[in-house]
Amino acid sequence: MNIDKYSAILGNTVGYHDMSTLTSHRPVASLPFGGKYRLIDFPLSSLANAGIRSVFGIFQQENISSVFDHIRSGREWGLSTLLSHYYLGIYNTPVENTTVGPEYYQQLLTYLRRSGSDQTVALNCDVLVNIDLNQVFHLHNTVDRPITVVYKKLPSKDISEVNSVLEIDESDHVISQKLFDSKDAKEVYNMSTDIFIVDTPWLIEKIEEEAKKEYPQKLRYILRELAVEYNAFAFEYTGYLANVHSVESYYRSNLDMLETQNFIKLFSPNQKVYTKVKNEEPTYYAKTSNIKTSQFASGSIVEGRVENSVVSRRVYLHQGSEVRSSILFPGVVVHENAIVEHAILDKGVEIAAGVTIRGSLDAPVVVQKGTIVTEDIV
Repeated sequence: MNIDKYSAILGNTVGYHDMSTLTSHRPVASLPFGGKYRLIDFPLSSLANAGIRSVFGIFQQENISSVFDHIRSGREWGLSTLLSHYYLGIYNTPVENTTVGPEYYQQLLTYLRRSGSDQTVALNCDVLVNIDLNQVFHLHNTVDRPITVVYKKLPSKDISEVNSVLEIDESDHVISQKLFDSKDAKEVYNMSTDIFIVDTPWLIEKIEEEAKKEYPQKLRYILRELAVEYNAFAFEYTGYLANVHSVESYYRSNLDMLETQNFIKLFSPNQKVYTKVKNEEPTYYAKTSNIKTSQFASGSIVEGRVENSVVSRRVYLHQGSEVRSSILFPGVVVHENAIVEHAILDKGVEIAAGVTIRGSLDAPVVVQKGTIVTEDIV
């Protein structure tokens, strides 16, 4: 495959999400997933597996440092060779705005013109999939449309009001799209993943037109409209998809990985998922530990009881502690006889001895980064 043929534009999210304090210090892209990964690992790995070596990440300037820190040279995703190109573009408009300032498209146009690519894939970090992009490229090249969109059939409970839902005809072409409305009565929708494959010269032309407007819209909104205007080919994705649009959906998608079927669907295709390598000692399980259906990353010490939970790196669970149906970010400490249930403990949180933290499946408690909790939260 000619590696110069394809380029990629990677965005943070498909919309503005209420993620409580989880995104106070980091973009959605940097949120941990499954103990050792971050959400951005999935789109980067899909690109790496398709042999795409030219990526432009466009992020809002707040809290961007965690993305830089995670990707660094891009080595894990094949982006640090002489032939590869990885750029991070930064824009200043608030995340919740649909419009952008001039610097957004200036950067994108410079990248696309220099890429010399035939086709560009646009994708984001909050619709989590592990997709074989070569299949989508192949189909895109067999149809006479300048744009292809990837969608998945989903029940209404898994879709949010920032997601676009598509009407698709019998020949797999897009007829219309609209933002999801929870008041509609349908059971299943064609939700756009906001993954688009676009002919690059055509995309440059369309972006140039948009950039001239007084209030240009973000790329994803233009692509959604173009998909309808040009009857985009619609590619159905049938693998595991997590639509991370709220604290609850983020929580559930992490816990989904404790079910074998979901885990295999996301991780076992011939599509590896790459992340920044951490060379740490394995997690130590003391004789007092008791573990059921949980996932652990490396470098932790477990002396307590853990059930149905996802535990990141360098976590210390003291003797007598109990953790159930929870997500623990790196560096968390749970002291003796403390109980954590239906909670998300952000990085470096410390739970004092004997304290109870209890949320519910529909409303997990989020404890902010670096907090030392000395009183019950129930």
